[in-house]
Amino acid sequence: MSVSRLLLAALLAVAAPAAAQEPATPPRYQMPNSEVWRIPAKALGREYEYVVNLPLGYASNPERRYPVLMYTDAPQSIALINGMHRRLRASERGLQDAIIVGLGYAVGDSGEYSRRRDYTPTAHGDIDAVSDMPGRQVAYGEAEGYRQHLKNELFPELERRYRIDPARRTYLGHSYGGLFGMHILLNDPSMFQQYVLISPSLWYDRRLMIARERGYAMRHKDMPAKVFFMIGGEETVPDPDTEPHSASRMAMVEDMAEMVRNLESRNYPGLSVKQQVFPGEDHGSVYVPAVRAGLEWALPGSGKSEHKPCLDAAGKPIANCRMPWAPRD
Repeated sequence: MSVSRLLLAALLAVAAPAAAQEPATPPRYQMPNSEVWRIPAKALGREYEYVVNLPLGYASNPERRYPVLMYTDAPQSIALINGMHRRLRASERGLQDAIIVGLGYAVGDSGEYSRRRDYTPTAHGDIDAVSDMPGRQVAYGEAEGYRQHLKNELFPELERRYRIDPARRTYLGHSYGGLFGMHILLNDPSMFQQYVLISPSLWYDRRLMIARERGYAMRHKDMPAKVFFMIGGEETVPDPDTEPHSASRMAMVEDMAEMVRNLESRNYPGLSVKQQVFPGEDHGSVYVPAVRAGLEWALPGSGKSEHKPCLDAAGKPIANCRMPWAPRD
């Protein structure tokens, strides 16, 4: 090869960009404005992870205090709840800014193992359940210990670190998380001001919460809370229910309706109850529309005007009024 060709080859080698090197381990996606804390539950002898998402303007408003929304099953729900809150916050209707806290599982436990134990009020769980943690028996019934941990350890720690308004706490839970919310409501209703209970597992332990609500009514004259019950229309059984005393765990629509009737019949001066059934939704699919409805109910209005349809002088809708390029009637 001639000298000129050797020189050209050398120049091209220097000018060519180096081949991109793929990282040995791809970086994980980090959720903006989020912080993860491990809080010990001393009486339970374990730690829990909690994910805190702060409003976009949190740092620039140092005097402002915020409502807090706490939801169960953080690993499953963090992206949905925070993403939906941000989308709705930016919509015409808007939502209030809030500090959003995901209640995670016990460190070292699987999600299934942790939630079965921590969200259920008695040890009388599913006798056919199989542990997903080798060498450990399925555990149920530590809801009261977990509730005490939230109230006595998590709440003070979060309120020390963040500008939370303790008079504006909302709880959101689904399935066993809804059952745990009922446990809180019937033991210490003022622990949260608002409860969003989605498909609560009221079938648990032969409909224990139905009985406990009657017991609460015998001992109390008030229940200071706002409660929004929601469920999928498919979470039911054909009529008649063949299980004795409506004990079928699939009769969840009926169980929720009975709980709402019982609560409303007490005429508690401080209680507000709302319910909604989503036709065509099952136990899993109802979570998405119910979360949206729950957020709009719990954190309404942010100073933006409510969405209003385009109406003419007679009050009739104007077709395609927000789409000037589309044909009109």
